[in-house]
Amino acid sequence: MKRRNGLIVLTAALLLLASCAAQFPFIAPAAMSEATELKVQCGQQNPDSEACRKADSLYSVADVLLKKGKNEPAYLLLDRAIVCYRIALMNGAIAKKEKEVAVQEKALAKTREDVNAYQQVLKELKTMEQE
Repeated sequence: MKRRNGLIVLTAALLLLASCAAQFPFIAPAAMSEATELKVQCGQQNPDSEACRKADSLYSVADVLLKKGKNEPAYLLLDRAIVCYRIALMNGAIAKKEKEVAVQEKALAKTREDVNAYQQVLKELKTMEQE
């Protein structure tokens, strides 16, 4: 009975230690996959920004570390790279929307000028009609 209880305690301790062990061997490759996808998106959208250059640098170092089997430091760098890629993509999207807004504002200003011109012509026609 004592031996069985000791075995149960030992098994529980091992399971506890295993559950607390770093999961970097499993999550680092997943982070690399996500970072690679974001890197490709940045390349396609070409947001030439400091955030993208920083992410590329972090990505490169993490890739070397992963190949050396140093998953924990690689994961930490990949996590930062992912954030930088997302910032670069968001900054690119914001810049694109700002350009679209500027185009729409110009179109709105032109429309307002046209409306004012039409109102002026209408006003002159009404004045001519009254005379």
